[in-house]
This record gives sequence, C-alpha cells and structure tokens, in this order.
Amino acid sequence: MDKLPITVLIPTINAEGHIQELYNSISDVAEDVYIVDSLSIDSTVDIAQRLGIKIIQRPFVTSSDQFGWMLINLPVKTPWIFFMAQDERFSESLKNELAKVVLRDSPEAGFTVKWRLWFMGKPLHATSDNLRLLRTGKGRVTQVSCNEHFLVDGPIGKLNGILEHKDTLTLYEWYEKQNIYTSREAIGRFRDSCKDESPRLLGTRLQRKMFFKRFLTNIYFADWLMFLYYLMKFGVWKDGLNGLRWAALRVWVQKVVRLKMAEMKSTGLVPKLPEARHGDYDPRLLVTALQQQLVPESVERVQFAKTLPKHGGDR
Repeated sequence: MDKLPITVLIPTINAEGHIQELYNSISDVAEDVYIVDSLSIDSTVDIAQRLGIKIIQRPFVTSSDQFGWMLINLPVKTPWIFFMAQDERFSESLKNELAKVVLRDSPEAGFTVKWRLWFMGKPLHATSDNLRLLRTGKGRVTQVSCNEHFLVDGPIGKLNGILEHKDTLTLYEWYEKQNIYTSREAIGRFRDSCKDESPRLLGTRLQRKMFFKRFLTNIYFADWLMFLYYLMKFGVWKDGLNGLRWAALRVWVQKVVRLKMAEMKSTGLVPKLPEARHGDYDPRLLVTALQQQLVPESVERVQFAKTLPKHGGDR
C-alpha cells in the first residue's frame, strides 16, 4: 500500500515495549509520524531515533493538555491527522478503510474508528467508536483533567476498520496504570473538573456515557449492575473467563475511584495529581532544531541548571 496523506501523532511515556510494534503497524501507510515523549526513563528515545521517527520531549500535565498541545503546535503538513496511544496498533482493515476516505474529496471533518480492547494478550469483543482521524485545522481537544475528548468542526463519518488497543504488556503494568488513572479520575470528579459536558440520558454519546457513569455509582447494587453492564454492553461474555476477569476489574476500577473520593471527603485533603515515573530531558533531543523550536523552555531550563553549583551551594 502506498503512503497515505496522514500524519500520526503519538504521546509516549516509558513506551519501549510498544514503539517497535506500533511503528511496524503504521510505517507502510503513514506519510509522517511524530512522538511527543513525557520524559521517559527507558529506551523510548533510542528506539524512536533508530526508527527515524520525529521525537521531542514535553512534560506531561494531563492527557487533554498533551493532545491539545500536539494538535496546535506540531508542524503537520498533511491534510489528515490520526491520534494514537502508544499501546494501539493499525489493523489491515483500518488501513484499507483509511485509504478509501483520505484519497477522496469527502465532506467529513473527522472519522471515528472501531476501537477494540485487548486484555491479558487476547482481543475482547469490547469495542467502541472513537474519533481519531481529524482533518487538519478542523479539530480541537477538550481541556479537562481526566480523559481527553476530540472534537471537530464539521460532520463526522464512521470507519469500520479496527484500531487494536493492546493496553499494557503485563497485569503489573495494568495495575500501575490504573492506580494513576483512578487517582486522576477521583480528583477530577471531586473538583468537578472532569465535566466538559452535562450528563444527559438522551444527549450525545459522551453525555450518555457521563450519565450512566454518574447514575450507576449512586445506586444500591451498583457494582453488580456495572458488572452486568460491562458483560452485556461490550459483549465480553463471549470471551469466556478472560471477559469475566476484564469486567470484574472494570468494576474494581470504579470502586477504587469512589473510595479515593470518599477519602478526600473524609480527610479534606486533595492529593497532587499523580505522574508516571519519568526522568529529565534527553540531551540528544535538546540539540535538535525541532525541540528548540517547539519547546524552547526545555533548553533554557537545562542551561540554567548548568549554572547552579553542584555541591554546597546556597539554598
């Protein structure tokens, strides 16, 4: 397949176990690829540079902040942008669907794709339609403290091609990721800053999702109802024991969010937003024109740090 006029944008953090497989899935179709790395402490930068991917580093604040910054600041030259997470992969069906829409003069400003979740190394029947393909200059990102939401100015089409979401490599990483997510979700709900849309039963997909999330967390037997919801809504009952495990853990995630919110109400203390393990800027990137142009404060901060005394300085 020839390259398509699409630029893929990928935020990363400690993604050494994902980058090669991700790149293999998009390299034959994407005209351009950018990575914005949140100061990884593993070999993410090494792998990206070896593969020839354009990469810069920028500290992580929230997902919506990072995606929004990428959308506004990266020098995209193609008419289409595709947003990916580090644990997602293009399927052959998605490549074929992308070729059909980006090579014709379509009226749509964006397209959803069929997002399919994997758990414990196997694909689930859990799918959803997520907006990922945006016409350049037509998209924006909602600025909330929890999960990002992409919006476009214009009509939205639908692609049936599958974007594989392989989530984490191990359950250890899954639990580590959920510990960060649940804290961010709890803090956002406690401050009411996750709400970028009003919960409505008859509203948009996002508004309905928010309605059911709020409704199910405030009634008796909520955990059992949520378990049945995940089983039936996403069809993971078809996945046997693996589907049951996933549904049970999704209920556990929501329970942890509620417990963390209860702790904040009880103590009156709102913790600092948690961060994934990260290091400092990679010196190899600080000398690149792209890093200096897009994140000049990174170069300035490192240069200032060099002027400070290494030992015994005044504080």
